[in-house]
Amino acid sequence: MRNNKTIIFGVVAIAFLSGVVWYAGNYGLDVAKQAASVLGSGEKQTDAVLGEEFFLGNPDAPVTIIEYSSHFCGHCANFHKDTLPLIMDEYIKTGKVKFISRLLSPLELGMAILCAQDQGKFAEFNEKLFEKAAELKAAEDIKIIAADLGLNQKEFNLCFDAEKYKTSVEKWFEQAQEDGVSGTPNFFVNGEQIVGNQPYSVFRDAIEKALAK
Repeated sequence: MRNNKTIIFGVVAIAFLSGVVWYAGNYGLDVAKQAASVLGSGEKQTDAVLGEEFFLGNPDAPVTIIEYSSHFCGHCANFHKDTLPLIMDEYIKTGKVKFISRLLSPLELGMAILCAQDQGKFAEFNEKLFEKAAELKAAEDIKIIAADLGLNQKEFNLCFDAEKYKTSVEKWFEQAQEDGVSGTPNFFVNGEQIVGNQPYSVFRDAIEKALAK
């Protein structure tokens, strides 16, 4: 078992990370407002796990968007702040799009998010890490975030310390390699690739094209 007090993020010894670029940029994410705008409300909108995939939206939606992102990627944070809420309002809440997240952050962050999902807090924990990523120094910092979000600390710590979801997180990196992803953010709209934090109009055109097929 790892020594939680000595893990320093940014030094990630894992082969899956080789060649993956985290595009830099500025943060500025209001987590509380963002969580509300992303999760939203309405009968057709949900946040759940489909197999081993976390998704927002209708599981039977005709269009699937797969997102590859990193919490140390400013453009990813900007996408979550500016563009995802627009996609949410027009397409996810209306049942047209299912949005799948695959995270290419250091393993510890991905594992923590999936441990949070055991308590129904994937989206909230995900957005909180976008806000706090630059401040993370050790695994204990992750546990503090879990406590701040009101998670059952004992259950979260047991899940995280046991590396319960290590294989699941490693699979995200394997899928990224299979999909030819070399940087974040990166998206696939029913298989059509969109690289980078493009304007909302680019996503809207790709979604409408997929819906028309």
